[in-house]
Amino acid sequence: GSANNLSEKSESFLSSFTNGSQYQAELEELKKENAQLKNELTDFEETKQQLAELQQFMGIKEENETHTYSEPCTIIGYVANDPFHGFIINKGSDDGISLHDPVITGEGIVGIISTISSNSATVETILSPDLSIGAISANNKNTGIAEGEIALASQYKCRMIYLEKDSDLQKGDLITTSSASGLFPKGYLIGTVESVEIMESGLSKYAVIVPAVDFESMTSVAAIIDYPGKGETHEQD
Repeated sequence: GSANNLSEKSESFLSSFTNGSQYQAELEELKKENAQLKNELTDFEETKQQLAELQQFMGIKEENETHTYSEPCTIIGYVANDPFHGFIINKGSDDGISLHDPVITGEGIVGIISTISSNSATVETILSPDLSIGAISANNKNTGIAEGEIALASQYKCRMIYLEKDSDLQKGDLITTSSASGLFPKGYLIGTVESVEIMESGLSKYAVIVPAVDFESMTSVAAIIDYPGKGETHEQD
């Protein structure tokens, strides 16, 4: 009797072990399928984002028929240790892009081409204090200069300086390019006023600007390679 009991226990153990191995194999298979589905979902979300960007870009193109744009450029990397979030695109001079060309998305302005090779280029963003852009409020009442500032850049914001002391600029006001600097053609959206502050000198005001472009999520941009008045007031280095 005891021999039979032992035999039954052995069979039961082997059966459990076999089932356990089978469950483990099935679990591993499910994990693989889950990982694959997650990858496919990520790819789908990226494609959706790129399509949304392309649609917005086509809208900008239709609005500005006198402007010539590059093909959409993919962001392929970021400038190391750059607090102003500069990045590298996969198109360059072979694609008709030149140094200092403005860079945009369908949402608004991004920056300018700061270095270039035949098939890639680096973009300096509007978050950089080295970039000064003529800016104006949407109601044409307030003018100034949009530029970066290191403390604001860490929050993906910039500012509009040289506002008159009696400026009536308010939170929520839209700020666009005024073409005063020649770096950008007129009428491209820079961003929205978050707050208006007094400069340290006390002689003028500045506005904190939340850019229209979401620097953390954008995947593609375009350069404006030609527009009426391009470079007329832009001093080359």
